[in-house]
This record gives sequence, C-alpha cells and structure tokens, in this order.
Amino acid sequence: MRKRRTPVLLGLVAGLAAMAPAAHAEEASAASSAGEAARAAQMPDSVMRLSVAVPNERTVDSTTLHCSPSGGSHPRAEQACTALEGAEGDFQTLGERSQQATMCTMQYAPVRLSADGVWRGAPVDYSETFSNACVAHAETGGVFAFEPR
Repeated sequence: MRKRRTPVLLGLVAGLAAMAPAAHAEEASAASSAGEAARAAQMPDSVMRLSVAVPNERTVDSTTLHCSPSGGSHPRAEQACTALEGAEGDFQTLGERSQQATMCTMQYAPVRLSADGVWRGAPVDYSETFSNACVAHAETGGVFAFEPR
C-alpha cells in the first residue's frame, strides 16, 4: 500500500511546489505594482526646462520646473506652477491672467524666453522674444523669474 501512496504523495508535493513560484510571482507583481503606484504618486505630472536668453549679452540661464508636486531647480517653483495652473498651462495667456499691473520702460534690450517639456501629459514647446526683461516678466506672470547662476 505504501507504493500506491508514494506516487500520489509525490504528485501532490510536485503540484504544491509548482504553485509556490506562481504565488510568489503574484506577490512580487502586486508589490511591484504598489511600488510603481507610489513612484507615480511622487512623480510630477508636469516637467519643463525654462530658459532666459539675453542675445545682446550672449547669456543663457535655465532651470527646471516640476508641477504637481512643485519642485525642480526653480527657486519659486510653487508660484510658477500656480501661475501656469491659472493659465491652464498656456504660456501665451500667462500675462493676461496676471493680477498685478506692471509698468515697464520702453527700453529695447531683447530677452528670449523658452520652455520645453510636458504640462499634464501635453508637450510644451514655447519660445518668445520680449522687448526687455520687465515686459517678459509681466507677460509671463513671473514663471521665468529665476535668479541667474
């Protein structure tokens, strides 16, 4: 009788052993999904590189801006993200939504602003030249107001 039980017992053990990797794979998959979800929750949904170029001085300064959550190397990331959220990510309408009226001189010292990256999943490719830094700041709601390095 023992001989009959041995093949059945071996079959049962083999079946359990075969199921163990599948159970571990499911656990690993669930842990991996949870880890990916946690990383996704921490990843900003908007990441951009902002640049300010002063052609007459041949200088360029740039910074990174992350939104939702705010961050990057931009010194005023939270304020810049708030301005962009108010404009729904449209750089062309940033100045229209600015709460403060800014008076600028008519001095001609061109400044070129550019942004590239992603705003809430949509690609960003913005570039515009303004007559001077004051006008650039007023027209972009301060999004490009970061200190030169």
